Amino acid sequence: MKPLLSSTRLFILGFALILIANVIALLGVVANRSGKPEAVIELTERELRLPYYEMNDENSGLALHLNWRILQEIKDDIYPYYSRWGSPVWFNAQKLTELGFIIDKTTCPDEDSKRKEPLPKDAFIVLEYDGDSYQETLQRAEMFLKKAETALKANEKDKDLQDRFKKANNNLEAERTLESRLFAIDAGLDAGKLRDRYPDKAKFIIMRGIVESDCRYKNKKEVVGHIADIRIDKINVPLSYRKLFDSIEAQDKYEKREQKSPRYKVQVTYGSRFEPWIQRIDELLK
Repeated sequence: MKPLLSSTRLFILGFALILIANVIALLGVVANRSGKPEAVIELTERELRLPYYEMNDENSGLALHLNWRILQEIKDDIYPYYSRWGSPVWFNAQKLTELGFIIDKTTCPDEDSKRKEPLPKDAFIVLEYDGDSYQETLQRAEMFLKKAETALKANEKDKDLQDRFKKANNNLEAERTLESRLFAIDAGLDAGKLRDRYPDKAKFIIMRGIVESDCRYKNKKEVVGHIADIRIDKINVPLSYRKLFDSIEAQDKYEKREQKSPRYKVQVTYGSRFEPWIQRIDELLK
């Protein structure tokens, strides 16, 4: 029995499929970059991080990772770590309802009852650069340092208080110089309405993402939301800028110095499909 397709035909078919996929991808890029940009923003190494894995010559491709955070509620008397995980202060039951979630008794039942898990939903996420959320983070860090300093002055020999003061001081310094200033501040189903609400395209980015609902039982039972994912959180670096990052990698490898400030800034443009690309990268003075 003869095979349905010869190896030559299979090769041609495979090549044709790859070619079609590349053409579709290229058309998508063209469509995204046509017309007025959705946003043009300048970020630094604080917001666009190098990958944790080591770069090498065999793989010339390089992508910077978008480093965004959320502002959470202050719990107890412990300085919060502002990662992207958890529930933002603004992501309450009302916001979940606006995003199409149905909130009922099964959404957040008693702890010994079975919870109905709502499916995640697509949404547009608003990221704010160097805005109110970041300023609130700085104020909180200053408040925690002041409280730690006051406690230490009352008992200067207490080692725990010494450690708390040192940690609070380090946290404030990191917030001022190293940590990301890019915060998720809102979500919605209509990108146009969000842009009307946040018109500054050099400060607010609108991106596609995934949101979920969750239950929080500490202190009181409540329904909260969180951002499960941002659709595109890696941005490819043009090959023409690879030498800059080779230099940074060599510096990290051989000098073993502690980073004190960002070493580059990046102009990023978001197109009509909310997909980013890098326009320019500049090395910052050391």
